[in-house]
Amino acid sequence: MLAEIADEQQRQWLVFWLFIWVIVIIIVCRSQWNKKLPSVGLPLMYLFNLSIIHWFGALIYTFPWYNPNKNAYLASQGSSLTSTAIGFQESVYGAIAFGLGNLILAPYLLKMLNPPWLYEFPQQPNFKLTKTYLILGLLFSLVLSPILSRIPSGTALMVSGTSLFIVGLCLACWESWQSRNKKAFLTWILISCGLPLYSLLTSGFMSFGTAAAVVVLLFVFNFYRPRWKLVVIGLLTIYFGLSVFVTYLRDRSAIRAAEASSNSRIEEIQNTVSQFELFDPLKQEHLESIDTRINQNVYVGMGVSNISSGLGEYAEGKTIEQGLISAVPRVLWPDKPTSAGSGDLITQATGLKISEGTSMGIGQVLEFYFNFGSWGVFVGFLVFGTVLRVIDITAGYKLMSGNLLGFASWFLPGLGLLQPIGSLVDIVQTTAGSIVFVYILNWLYLKKEKRRQALANWNKITNAKID
Repeated sequence: MLAEIADEQQRQWLVFWLFIWVIVIIIVCRSQWNKKLPSVGLPLMYLFNLSIIHWFGALIYTFPWYNPNKNAYLASQGSSLTSTAIGFQESVYGAIAFGLGNLILAPYLLKMLNPPWLYEFPQQPNFKLTKTYLILGLLFSLVLSPILSRIPSGTALMVSGTSLFIVGLCLACWESWQSRNKKAFLTWILISCGLPLYSLLTSGFMSFGTAAAVVVLLFVFNFYRPRWKLVVIGLLTIYFGLSVFVTYLRDRSAIRAAEASSNSRIEEIQNTVSQFELFDPLKQEHLESIDTRINQNVYVGMGVSNISSGLGEYAEGKTIEQGLISAVPRVLWPDKPTSAGSGDLITQATGLKISEGTSMGIGQVLEFYFNFGSWGVFVGFLVFGTVLRVIDITAGYKLMSGNLLGFASWFLPGLGLLQPIGSLVDIVQTTAGSIVFVYILNWLYLKKEKRRQALANWNKITNAKID
């Protein structure tokens, strides 16, 4: 009886924290729609990705009929109502701090510092850049990726180059919306929604294509009107996404086992589509799929319990230091003591033994807590939210002024920050690689523009002499 009362109290607290999380998202949405400060949707993209690995995992534990002990794997991983409730509470601290950084600290810093690069005179957008970004993104994805992956520091450039395709899709959607070309707008949206299927066909994984599609759709979410349609479409999309997720997770082993170069993978996907399941919150198997793959709260809760009980120790900034070190390219530092991925950080933080060959991201909530506890989570997300919003506002000003090159220069590094499941090393490496990539790309583009302008001036002089 006492156990049942305790469980009911924990579920009530989960409902309360879930409600607070939704309030944070609503406030962030309203701030992005505020015409006083522009936005390209980066904060909402991050919050959405954070919600996937924290909010939905907490939601399923509010259902009294869900029992993780029915699944042997979940029981072995320590999944429980208690660990989820403890972990989600820390996650909410992070979400609140992220919102404060977005709503208060970032606008205040920009107003106080008033950086000269923030505002620009309006100019005519060069939409040729959209086509250039799309072509370069495809070139990196289809041709250069296998080459760059073998070169030191090449992986970071490969990810940045591939992300150019996402930047191109965002600009294509924005261009067609501004020109009121509904047919082109719908075409680009459909192409974006098809990325998860393309990713599944080529690699057997949906996560890469899904992440790209989410960026484009939430970028469009920022300027699409009327807004009431966005709410309806957004809710339907989330439900459809959950249905795709549970169906894919059911058949993913068979899909990955099939050869990508043959028709067998296509046949497996056809079989999966023919047996498509709508997400059912009353179905134990569907809830287990969410708990198994996208409930990061369990590990956060285990980390809190492990350290508070004295079995583990705080890292006291060591992983943050490793993140800063990772910004140095391996080309310049071959023996750099950091590598991409979370390594054994989850084991260090939680004490949980991870089977060899299993890759698990530690996520920002657990990593910040592992360093400095709850205050580490709050301050870490406050800084993170501030930085991301500053980048978001700047990219928004560049886009609204017609400076597409400037927009991409800020938006692309901003995409590198959208990794709530990754380690700080992953985030810093990707973002630093994006900054270097943008610098090289801008240098080449501006050099080409100078040659073009010089040639145009020469032609004018020559024509004037002839006249």
